[in-house]
Amino acid sequence: MFYTKQREVIDGVLLLVLQMGNLPKIDCHGLRLDMQLLINPFSKFEMRTVRYAFFDGDNIGNAIENLLNSGRVKEATHLSESIKLAIFQIELFIKSRKDAELIIAGGDDVLIKYDATVNDYAFLQEVLNIFNNFTGLSMSCGAGDSVNQAITNLMSVKQQNKGGVLLTSEGIGTQNDSMKQTKLYIFVTSEIPDPYINVIAHCNANYRSLSQVTLVGITEDRGRIPTEIGKLERLRQNISDLLDNLCRSKYPKKVDGQLTLLDIQIEPADRQRYDDLKRLTLETKVLDYQILGEEISSLIHSTDSFKYIFDVTAVAKSYLVDVYTILRFKNVSDIYSFELFKKRDFDERDLIHNLVYRKTYGFTCLAETPHTENKIIVSETAIVTENEFNRLQADFSMLENERNSLEDKVANDFARFWSLSYLGVLLSLFAFSSWIIAQPGGWNWLEPTIYIVPFAWFLLNFLLQIVFGGKAPSLNPKDLFPSLKSWKKKKLVRTRLANEKK
Repeated sequence: MFYTKQREVIDGVLLLVLQMGNLPKIDCHGLRLDMQLLINPFSKFEMRTVRYAFFDGDNIGNAIENLLNSGRVKEATHLSESIKLAIFQIELFIKSRKDAELIIAGGDDVLIKYDATVNDYAFLQEVLNIFNNFTGLSMSCGAGDSVNQAITNLMSVKQQNKGGVLLTSEGIGTQNDSMKQTKLYIFVTSEIPDPYINVIAHCNANYRSLSQVTLVGITEDRGRIPTEIGKLERLRQNISDLLDNLCRSKYPKKVDGQLTLLDIQIEPADRQRYDDLKRLTLETKVLDYQILGEEISSLIHSTDSFKYIFDVTAVAKSYLVDVYTILRFKNVSDIYSFELFKKRDFDERDLIHNLVYRKTYGFTCLAETPHTENKIIVSETAIVTENEFNRLQADFSMLENERNSLEDKVANDFARFWSLSYLGVLLSLFAFSSWIIAQPGGWNWLEPTIYIVPFAWFLLNFLLQIVFGGKAPSLNPKDLFPSLKSWKKKKLVRTRLANEKK
């Protein structure tokens, strides 16, 4: 609760600052705000279509509050760190684009300015995907021709369709998730078509953009995938046959053990309603239970330009919790179940043309009940768990030790090379002195030099220490190797730290 209130205060102050538009620059706890960009939007985007997009994480306060209330303090901390990492990755993504500019990045809020002639709807969606990949939570986006318009659209999309994008502009009107076509995924178990026709008919009447229906089966045995595909194909044919019969006011029913087409009473409007369903594309898909999470992800990620509805009315109860948990973890809330409010008759009386919405049947969103609304599912694999955190710390320490060992080796090799070079100079002097002595009158020439050279060497060493402030390696053979090694290692550390700051 404290986190939620704190976020409301921060967001309120942030919106007030944005609407003032007369401050040069503000830096508050990591929020970087350059008001000049808002005052002069065409400073870097001349002759381009400039728009603003405001992103904000969904249900972040609830997620952290749920973890804290359940005593999972460390996981709440890790989730907070994951959010910071996600925002950082979004910053990198925006900064990598020459046609987009970051204005704000802090908490779970991001405000950007971008060139709409280069970046389309998919660009905004990519930012949402980055946040979801690092946190397991969704992020909403409002975009428009001005900051105020972006803020207004963000508030609207959070009320209507969290995790989506709402873009309004004078040039394109309105573009949001409600304009997307809808795909309906029905998890199936039996080959009886009646319950599936009810679901399809209800969605077709209430989602005008419904264009495709996929019958989804689940199997735990990969060897039975062809068999499951065959069952789904038979179900698809059964649905098609039943629709044809209903359009002719007939219903197939077993009488005395034989399947008989019975004449039933169906109003012309209801026959037309069933006939409309025949235009829909009906597909089939079998999911491998062993990788069910990945399989469901492929369904979601393959429908970027679609909205999707998942129906679990007839899914096997052994799979229901798995499917619901996976979808909610991915922040999908459009999970529905078709419920009859009357006793089943197991004939045409259970079909939708004999039912009344909210009186004899309901299409219930399982993620919006009093006990599931505003709740999310946090997976320990989506955030850094305590064990993973400890492992990463150990890996980090190991990498640090390897880096230190490498720097020590480089410094040691450097010192060895120059020490050997120093030895080579001394040996050359020794050989030269020996050759001089062997010459007639050589000793007489060398004897006074013996006193001059060591003194000059001492003066050179002393001068180097004065000029370089004691940082130059000592030329004393006894101290040369450790001095060279220490000097090189310090230089490597300074270079590394300078690169890290960049």
